[in-house]
Amino acid sequence: RYLAGVPSYHVLLAKAMLAGVGVWVFLNWLPLYFREAFNLTLGAAGFAGTFMLQISTVLGIAIGGWISDRAAAGGAKRRMLVQGLSYLAAAPFLLLFLTHPGFTAVTVAVSAFSLFRGLGQANENPTLCEVIPVQYRSTAIGIMNTCATAAGGVGVLLAGILKRSLGLDAIFAGISLLFLIAGLALVVAYHRWVERDLQRARAHAA
Repeated sequence: RYLAGVPSYHVLLAKAMLAGVGVWVFLNWLPLYFREAFNLTLGAAGFAGTFMLQISTVLGIAIGGWISDRAAAGGAKRRMLVQGLSYLAAAPFLLLFLTHPGFTAVTVAVSAFSLFRGLGQANENPTLCEVIPVQYRSTAIGIMNTCATAAGGVGVLLAGILKRSLGLDAIFAGISLLFLIAGLALVVAYHRWVERDLQRARAHAA
């Protein structure tokens, strides 16, 4: 009942589902894209399709954690703003797929997207823990992870269905829209609800 009354949590939940679709589609279909677009071997395609995503995301999370704590020193609600701006910064890079880019351009675009996504992801659980009292946090995180995983699985399935008619280039470019919506939702929540939810969480915990 408590979680149902926290608008900021609803936004975090929706954001996790949108990002889950994008990330899962990338992780599952990017190696095949490298195989088909650049005639790489299976081993090379698998490495190229996972290494760039993961190493850039790891760097982004490490840097994003530091940025998040610096921003939160001026107010805990700023974590949500950092996450929203990071997702907005990540979104445009995937539009490059609409131009049928070369291998180097794809590498740069995917790495930049993953870096900014990692920056945003570092704020996810800290933001949730700010707007949800301690006694409900595991439930909140469990629900969020479940919904994100389910959405990601559906996204992978839909990408497979649409691959023949749209192509992976268009599908990957469409992920930009998902991150744009997620980023805008976080920025709106920052301006409208997060301060009230923070105060309510503190009062409930006390």
